[in-house]
Amino acid sequence: MEITTPTCYPAQTQGEHRRSPMKVDFEMSANIHQWSGESVYVLSDDTGATAHVIPDVGANCIAFSTPVGAQRAHLLSTPASSEVLRGRPTFCGYPILSPYPGRHTTPFSWDGTTYTVETVERPGVMLHGFAARAKWQVVEASSDTLVCVLNSETVPDRGLSWPFPFTLVATHRVASGAHSLVLELTNRSDCEIPHLLGLHPYFPLRFTTHDASEPVLPTASELVGPDATRTRETCHPWVHADDWWEMVAGLGTGRVEDLASDVGTLTDLRHPRSVAELERTLAWSGAPGVIPPGTAPRLPVLLYGDRSALSGARQGRAPWAAGGITSGVDDIASGIRATLATSAGFPANALFCPPGFPFVSLEPRSAMSNALGLHGSHPNLDTGIFRLAPGETWRAWAHLSASAL
Repeated sequence: MEITTPTCYPAQTQGEHRRSPMKVDFEMSANIHQWSGESVYVLSDDTGATAHVIPDVGANCIAFSTPVGAQRAHLLSTPASSEVLRGRPTFCGYPILSPYPGRHTTPFSWDGTTYTVETVERPGVMLHGFAARAKWQVVEASSDTLVCVLNSETVPDRGLSWPFPFTLVATHRVASGAHSLVLELTNRSDCEIPHLLGLHPYFPLRFTTHDASEPVLPTASELVGPDATRTRETCHPWVHADDWWEMVAGLGTGRVEDLASDVGTLTDLRHPRSVAELERTLAWSGAPGVIPPGTAPRLPVLLYGDRSALSGARQGRAPWAAGGITSGVDDIASGIRATLATSAGFPANALFCPPGFPFVSLEPRSAMSNALGLHGSHPNLDTGIFRLAPGETWRAWAHLSASAL
């Protein structure tokens, strides 16, 4: 598809970085393994927590496990192979979604210019950006830390996929039994751009294995075992937010309901609720042919917002500051809670429970689904879009940990 000629251009020539990657001799300190033909950087700390990150496929942390008492909690849904990961890189592990998370309508307007972006899902709707499937460059690596950089100008046909050039730095670190991810996105154009970024971690319905001879990197299916139906009863996601945001076909409509209202109560996740109970209460039949026969009921993606954090983008609040949405998953069967805390740069979160799959996803987002479309149709609605000036860097973090219930 054609893209409207933008009114702003890269502030630097192609291939340059505002944060110049240093040639670092990290081979002696980095722990690099081979997994399914991919180079995996294994990060660990003195508690025994470990993370496995693949820079060549979106800098995706495909596995993170940490001790909780006498058990080892596997908090992320690991793909079965490289083929599975590369076939659908936003459907396993801990994908980074940039330059936008979720679905947005195209064309969209920004500061008087209309842009048409190439779509990968359906005509008129763009989904999840390209960072999750891109090859990132490793610039620093040690036993517990990995720093990767994505220069948007190295992505083929970037201009068709997003009109604004950028550099994105991801820092994975394992410390004190937890995994932290710091994201820094720098605007490399010569005009203000709409900044949107998200994360898409997948959590197994069960965090611990049934078998003492567990594999090093168990998949969600191996963790759940033969009783997948029961684990939907014992997996309890939760999201600490203020409002539920309506979506139709994955696109935000601008309708917002307080979770304390009659309508909001139906989708209220401020207290943990089982996946099975949510599916029974909010099941959607779907269009004919969408849901294969025999699969679980389809739960619509549930989108939530924090009012204070959403208004922070307009008010100039630092995205690095505390105050983003905290969410998590309680595995009742294992007696373990996974907690995903975020900075103010992530004022939105979505719960995704794909029918018939042994995992769920909680999606911290810097902006709402269809924020670009709502920017035009609902100009007074805080959707989280962050205006990023030329050369300016947006910085935020997410922290994943586990504890006993």
